[in-house]
Amino acid sequence: FLLQKYLGNYVRGLSKEALKISVWRGDVELTNMQLKPEALNSLKLPVKVKAGFLGSVKLKVPWSRLGQEPVLVYLDRIFILAEPATDVEGCSEDAVQEVKRTRVREMEMKLLESQQQLNSELNSSWLGSFISTVIGNIKLSIGNIHIRYEDIESNPGHPFAAGLVLSKLSAVTVDDHGKETFATGGDLDRVKKSVELESLALYFDSDSSPWSVDKPWEDLLPSEWSQVFEFRKQDSSSTASKTHTYILRPISGKAKYTKVHIDEAKRSGQALQNAAVDLDDVTLSLSKDGYRDILKMADNFSSFNQRLRYAHYRPSLPVKSDPKAWWKYAYKVVTHEMKKASGSLSWEQLLRNARLRKTYVSLYASLLKSDMSRPVVEDNEEINSLDRELDMEVILQWRMLAHKFVEQSAERQHAQQNKKQSWWSFGWTGSSKDDGDSKSFSDEDWERLNRIIGYKENTEYIPAQQDMKLMQFYFEIRMKHNASRLIIDGSECLADLSCEDFRCNLKMYPEAKVFDLKLGSYKLLSPYGLLAESASVVDSLVGVFSYKPFDEQLDWSFTARASPCYITYLKDSIDQIVAFFKSSPTVSQTLALETAAAVQMTLDEVKRTAQQQMTRVLKDQSRCFH
Repeated sequence: FLLQKYLGNYVRGLSKEALKISVWRGDVELTNMQLKPEALNSLKLPVKVKAGFLGSVKLKVPWSRLGQEPVLVYLDRIFILAEPATDVEGCSEDAVQEVKRTRVREMEMKLLESQQQLNSELNSSWLGSFISTVIGNIKLSIGNIHIRYEDIESNPGHPFAAGLVLSKLSAVTVDDHGKETFATGGDLDRVKKSVELESLALYFDSDSSPWSVDKPWEDLLPSEWSQVFEFRKQDSSSTASKTHTYILRPISGKAKYTKVHIDEAKRSGQALQNAAVDLDDVTLSLSKDGYRDILKMADNFSSFNQRLRYAHYRPSLPVKSDPKAWWKYAYKVVTHEMKKASGSLSWEQLLRNARLRKTYVSLYASLLKSDMSRPVVEDNEEINSLDRELDMEVILQWRMLAHKFVEQSAERQHAQQNKKQSWWSFGWTGSSKDDGDSKSFSDEDWERLNRIIGYKENTEYIPAQQDMKLMQFYFEIRMKHNASRLIIDGSECLADLSCEDFRCNLKMYPEAKVFDLKLGSYKLLSPYGLLAESASVVDSLVGVFSYKPFDEQLDWSFTARASPCYITYLKDSIDQIVAFFKSSPTVSQTLALETAAAVQMTLDEVKRTAQQQMTRVLKDQSRCFH
C-alpha cells in the first residue's frame, strides 16, 4: 500500500498486483523506472519535471524473522531534470474551485492523520511494540542522487542551472561501541543510529545551456541516464562534462542519533533524543553571476505566485485582442489586494462571518456524524456552496473545529468503555487458514515473541509526568573548518571568511528553547590583504538565545560575547565588496513588496504580543520597571 501510494503516482509501469506478490515474498526489487513528467503538476509549483529516472528500489523484509533481522531499504540512482513552469493561463471559476476543493481535502486528510498520531496509544500496544521493533532496526541506504534545475527564462540571454548531488546516505542501528546491531526488548528504549554522509553538494552554473540528448528522454537506456547525470565524459562535445560552480562544495560527515528511556534521562540529565552531526570542511561560495541569477529566479517565482493567485480573473484572449478585459482584470486584482491589505472588517461583515461559522461547523459536524466511515465530506452541495465564498485557511479551520466536536461527542459516549486494545483489535484476523496458524502459537512462542519486541502484557500506559527541566531534544552541529567566499571573474576570490571549530546546538524543553553558538577563531581575507582576524583561537564568538529561559521572568533573552579582534580598513577591498552587491539587478517591485509585507507582519505580531503582555502585567501586578 505504501509503495503504491508514494511511488504509483510518480513513476510509470508500477504493477499493483505484482508489487503485492513481491512484498509478501519478502523481496521487492523495482528497477529502471521513469518519473512521470506530470506527477508534480498538481502541486502548482513554478517548477515542472522535464525528465526523471529511478534506477533501483530494493526492499528486503524477513517476514519470518522480523524481530531478529532488520528490514533493508535501498534506493539508488535518482535522477530528476526540472525546468520552470511559470506560464499561467486563464481558467474558469469552476476549475479554480475544483482545484481548491482538491487542495482542501488533501490538507484536511493530513491534519487528521497528524492528529490521530498525536492521540494514538499505539506505543503501549502489542502492535505498537512490534512496529517499534521493525522501524527501530531499519537499515537504510540511498545513493547516487542528482536533481538538476535548468532555467532559460528568468534571465533572458543568461541561461543557468542549479543542482543537488548526493553520493551516499546510509543509516544503521549500532550498540554502545558503535558496531552494527539489532535492538530488541528493553534495548528499544535506547536506540542508537549511525548515519554516514558522502559528497553532498549544491551547484549553480551561470551561462550554462540546457542539456541536450540525441533522442527523447524517455527512450534513454539506464546506462545512458547514468552517463548524463554522473558526468562521465565521453567526448569534447558532451555538455554533461562541464565543471560546476559550487555554492556548497562536496561535504562528507557522520551523524549519531540516540533515544533513551525517560527514567535514564532523568537520572543522567541527558536529553530523551540526542542528535549530533560532525562535518570536516564546509565551504560556501557565491559568484557575481550566480547572485544575479538567483535574484532573477526569485523575481520570476514571485511573479508566478502573484499571477497564479488570480488565474481565474485572467482573460483568455491576448491583450491586443481585448484590452478592456485586461483593464477589468487589473482593477479586480488591485481592488482585492487593497481590501486584503487593509485587514479591516465592518460590523456587518463580522456578524455575517460569525453566523456563517456557526452554520458551517454545525452542518459539517452533522454530516460527519451521519456517516462515521468517511473521514471528510466532499459531496454535499450546501458545503460546496459555502466553500466557494471562503478562503482555504478558513475552510480548514472550521472543518477541524467540526472534527473536534464530533470527537468530543464520541469520547463522552465511550467514556466508560475499556480502552485497552488486544492483538485481534488491530485487524490481524484473516482467513481461516491464517487463524489456524496464529492459534498454533504456544505459550512459549508468545512469551519469546513478546520478549523480543519488548511488550509486557497487562502493563497500562501511564503518561510521563511533565518535568519542565527535562530536555526533550538536543541537536548539535560541529564543523572543524568552514569558509564563505565571494567569487568574481571565474575563480578570483573577492572575500574569504574562514572559521575554525564552529559549533552550534539546540536544546528543547517542554517550554524553553535554547540555541547556543560558539566559534573558535575566524579570519577575513581579501586580495589586498587581511581585513579582520580574531585575537583568540578559542571561543572568539559566543552567542546564546533563550526562549522562555528558566528562573527568569522573560519571554526571551539573547547574550553575545566576542573576544578582541584586529580590523584593517582596505578601501579597495571594501569598495569591491560593495560593488559586488550593487552591480546586480535591483529586486523587482513584486518581490520587494512581498518581502516588506512579510517583515511588516512579523513586526506587527511582535508589537501586538508586547502590548498584550505589557497590559497583562500592568493589570495583574503593580511593579516598578528600571
